[in-house]
Amino acid sequence: MATIFIIDDEAILHKLYKDVFAIKGHQVVADAYDGEEAIRKFMAMEPKPEVIILDHRMPNKDGLEAMREILSVQPSARIVFISADANVRDQAMKSGAASFGLKPVTIRHMLDLVETAMVT
Repeated sequence: MATIFIIDDEAILHKLYKDVFAIKGHQVVADAYDGEEAIRKFMAMEPKPEVIILDHRMPNKDGLEAMREILSVQPSARIVFISADANVRDQAMKSGAASFGLKPVTIRHMLDLVETAMVT
C-alpha cells in the first residue's frame, strides 16, 4: 500500500486520516500543519512519500505555493489537493495535482482520491 504525507492545518483531520488509512493498509509517514513546515519536512524525507495529502488554506504558505515547491524538487510527486474552495480546482490540477477533493471530504472519497493518485 502507500506511504502518505499529510499536510493540513486541522489537527483533527490528521488523526482521522491516519486511522482510516491504517485500516486500508496505508502508512502515514509524516505530518505538517502549514506550508513552510511541509516544505522543510519534505526536503528532509528519504525516501519521499508515495502520496501527499495537501490542504489549500494554511498558515505561512498556502497549498498551491507548497505544491509548486514540492513539484520543483520531485516532479513525479502524487499530490491529492484538498480545499473548501472549489475555485482552486482547475489551478491545482493544472499545477500538477494528481486528484482534487472538495472539503468536507467523505472517508470513502478520500480513499478514492488516494487510489486515483496512486495510478496517475
